[in-house]
Amino acid sequence: MQYRPGLVEVPELAAVLAGGYAGAALLRRLAPALDLHAADLFVIAGHDVPVDLAPASGTHPWHVGHVMRSAMRLFGKRFDRLHHYIRSLPVVVPDEPLRPARVPPGPGALVMGLLVNRNIRPHIAQLLHDVGDGPYVSDSTIYHVVRGESALTPRYVTAFAAVLGIAAGDLAALTGVGPSGDTARLYPRRAELAALAWDARRLNSEQLSQVQVLASDLARVDAPT
Repeated sequence: MQYRPGLVEVPELAAVLAGGYAGAALLRRLAPALDLHAADLFVIAGHDVPVDLAPASGTHPWHVGHVMRSAMRLFGKRFDRLHHYIRSLPVVVPDEPLRPARVPPGPGALVMGLLVNRNIRPHIAQLLHDVGDGPYVSDSTIYHVVRGESALTPRYVTAFAAVLGIAAGDLAALTGVGPSGDTARLYPRRAELAALAWDARRLNSEQLSQVQVLASDLARVDAPT
């Protein structure tokens, strides 16, 4: 996690990274200095994510993990067209701020909070495997990992980082685990996929359904590019 000078004073930065209290205004200013989304920094600091930064919630049966899986079936201009469509949809501001994930404190809880901040539910074992070379396990195992009931290993950290769009070294620094070595087989367009996911995080259930329909249409062999 590299600091870019000029946005916050060094003592403020050191205090936050050491676990000191940080107000909302400081977190908003500090985020770009660390190349993080402001909403993510609220999660990292253990604060509620403000309404103007919060993701959608209550989008059952859809969540952004579904959109990521569908986008991975697309290539070239079809992937870009889906992303453009997501960006074109109007954002509905949530009624309430995002609350911290209700899981026991620990590195898994931090990962869970970052997933929730993208409206991604933790049952994403296949997505972790395909994007970040995560272990071949069940969805329930991932649920146990983020709840601290199973170990968050370096390989998990690398996989979660790829899905979240956070540098593996940064997530390792935040969790105190890993990352794994450079041998991970990562999805080539993981940065673009993470950006697409971020842009989809505030879509409601109906909009996510529309995105899924377009992704299905684009995945057809005879679909226009």
